[in-house]
Amino acid sequence: MTGRTFPTKMESAYIDVILKDGTYHHFTPRVLDVLLETHRVLKFKRTNGWATVGVDQIRAKRRENEEYPGPERRGSGR
Repeated sequence: MTGRTFPTKMESAYIDVILKDGTYHHFTPRVLDVLLETHRVLKFKRTNGWATVGVDQIRAKRRENEEYPGPERRGSGR
């Protein structure tokens, strides 16, 4: 066996994202987290609609081994 790890279902799901430069993309949740941390995201799509950064509540980055108590709402909604 090669030691290669395969993405989990969550990691293989793509999320619709609009960056501050106006471009539209599909990113994995990990990439979205990085983009949110670097303040490059304008909006991203949740299952219940678009979330606007700075307007809608966005969860903070989880600390290692710390669980987020709320529901996972980021998703493509498809």
